[in-house]
Amino acid sequence: MTDETPILSAPPPEHWDEAFAKALIGKTLLVGLTFLDEDGEITERQQVFGVVIEADDRDGIVLDLLGEHDGDTYALPPQTSAIKAAEAGVTSLAGDAPDFVVSWTIHGAPDEPANDEDLD
Repeated sequence: MTDETPILSAPPPEHWDEAFAKALIGKTLLVGLTFLDEDGEITERQQVFGVVIEADDRDGIVLDLLGEHDGDTYALPPQTSAIKAAEAGVTSLAGDAPDFVVSWTIHGAPDEPANDEDLD
C-alpha cells in the first residue's frame, strides 16, 4: 500500500496572500493560542504579541515579541487567511493595541521551551 497524500511545498493559494503578507511587515499582531489534549479538552491558553519582521510563504510569519517575551521571536505558519484586522478596543494582556489578530487551536502540548530558546 502506498501513501498518496500530497506534500505541499507552499500553502494553498487561498491561504497565502503575498501582498497582504508584505503589508504585515512592521505591523503588530496579537496571537491567541489554545492547546487541546487528545480528548479535545483545553489544557492551556497562551497569548503573544509582537511586530511582524518576516512574512514568507515557506517559513511563515515571524514576530519580534514584545511584553514579557521582549527580544524573543515566534514563528507562525504561512497562513495569512487566518489574520484579521483588530477591532477597536482589542488589547494584549499588557494593554497594547494590535493592528491585527490571529487565533490558533493546537492539538497537543505547548512547546517547551519557547521556540527560539536553547535547550542548554
